[in-house]
Amino acid sequence: MLSTPDTRTPREHPIVACDAHPEGDAVDLGARLAGVVGQPLVLAGVARDNRVAVGADVDVRRSVIPTTRIVDGLIDLARDIDASMIVIGRATEEHVTRSLVPRAPCPVVVAAGNLAVAQGAAIARIGIAYDGSPQAQWALVAAMRLADVTGAALVAVAVGPTPERAETVLQIARLLLGRATQTVESHAVLGDPREELVAASSGVDLMVCGSRGRGRPASALLGSVSARLVAHAHCPVLVVPPSVGGNPAGPLGVSSAGAHL
Repeated sequence: MLSTPDTRTPREHPIVACDAHPEGDAVDLGARLAGVVGQPLVLAGVARDNRVAVGADVDVRRSVIPTTRIVDGLIDLARDIDASMIVIGRATEEHVTRSLVPRAPCPVVVAAGNLAVAQGAAIARIGIAYDGSPQAQWALVAAMRLADVTGAALVAVAVGPTPERAETVLQIARLLLGRATQTVESHAVLGDPREELVAASSGVDLMVCGSRGRGRPASALLGSVSARLVAHAHCPVLVVPPSVGGNPAGPLGVSSAGAHL
């Protein structure tokens, strides 16, 4: 018996980009990432559409969210369209960034003024802040998926209070990265994770990390390490929130926002 070819259109997992600051670069970075993963770009409440430099292969759409409820609006929009990422600017009000990530139903990317990446320069090095937690493991999965589509080298960084602890955690990361198709570097670092990971971000084009839930309520703010990276990294930061798990069908290999409906 002959099988019928599957002609269904693959499900979309758009990227939502929002930046209330006129000089911010979240929309530009969102366009860059949309082109990389081959997904539509949805501009959330953004009026400066003429500044978005996108290729002909990027489908740009628009949506409006209430300015008085930015976090709730972004979460609702992401769920409605089954977004794979939400991209926001560091220049956006700090409380928006700090309260969005713990509640977000998909990974959140925080831009950092690095327009060279957004405007077409290759994402050549992707950093992974690895601490052995479940969310760090999903962050590693997302980083590997991005490396596959960009050709970027992966740079795993484990920071510990002793060299032995840092090396033990890094060994786990190396095992998980054994199936990576791109070049892999790994560094065990002694010190305060908040400071050392910020320093490590200067050597990569994108830093990927997890945000630990630790049983906190959904309204809790970011953990100290993620918050430090988001606020001070020298490159954009992709954070995998506590609610995100694995999904091989997603653009990043992790669950998209529609999984939480």
